[in-house]
Amino acid sequence: MNQVQSAYKNLEKNILTLNTRKLTAVMLVLAFVIGLISTIFWYNEVYMTNERRFWNALNNSMRTQSVVRTLTNGGTGNQVVQKNRFYFGEQTLAQSRVEFTNRSATANTSVVTEGISTLDGQFSRYSFFETDDVRDDGSIPNLDAVLGQWAGETVDEAGLEEARLNYVSELVTLAVFGDYDANFRSSVIDAFKQNNVYQIDEANTGEVVEDGETLISYPVSIVIRNYAEQLQRAFVQAGLGDFPPLNPENYREDSRINAQFLIRPQDNSIRAINFGDRNETYSNYGVRQEVEVPTPVFTPEELESQVQQEIQG
Repeated sequence: MNQVQSAYKNLEKNILTLNTRKLTAVMLVLAFVIGLISTIFWYNEVYMTNERRFWNALNNSMRTQSVVRTLTNGGTGNQVVQKNRFYFGEQTLAQSRVEFTNRSATANTSVVTEGISTLDGQFSRYSFFETDDVRDDGSIPNLDAVLGQWAGETVDEAGLEEARLNYVSELVTLAVFGDYDANFRSSVIDAFKQNNVYQIDEANTGEVVEDGETLISYPVSIVIRNYAEQLQRAFVQAGLGDFPPLNPENYREDSRINAQFLIRPQDNSIRAINFGDRNETYSNYGVRQEVEVPTPVFTPEELESQVQQEIQG
């Protein structure tokens, strides 16, 4: 009997020990989860204020290998949508896609062109063309003979500077984009803050919904002269050289431009910059791929001549 009681007590002790271990493990997991949730809540709701999100987004725009900028002009009947993917770092070039749609009471036309721009050349092609606009002889134009074939040229030494300036001009906007090291990014952000380049209207900063996505809208007033100085620094740092129109002496000290920044709170990325009648949207950050510069079949003049001849009949 004593042996039975002893065995029972040992079994009970082992069960209690096992349960205690399980309970301890469960409590530790719960404590970790609660701590993690509390940390995320504190970071998002307390530490990551709207102002910090804004500066974080500006910093993030300067540490990406690529980004797509989309510009839309016109309405549904006559619209042009231009998408440019800019690559930063080892490969300095830009890809473009332009979609043109013209719909009227008598005819519908859709055209898609693609392009590649480098510091020393530009290349383009028609990738899609469709119209029901009947010519006088009853035929309908088509571009089958040239679809998908590249036109373009690499400039000679005399044209290098103009090609460089054309390329850099496409990068001019109200935020710095590129792939810079931490020290340079920090120096630019510090300069922005010290010179009060971005004045945020905090009273009118708040959430908006765009295309089903919740974003934070920032009305901002920007000191053009001080901003141009930092953008110029960024171009030089990236190896693109200076851009004469950004010479700070071209701007008055009190010159400002009003803009709206839309920032995605999940990753603190700039989703849109709107100023004047220009609306820029940004997406697909960080995509990296090797882009092959095409071998053109036509010069730009030859391609446009064939296109115009076919369209006009």
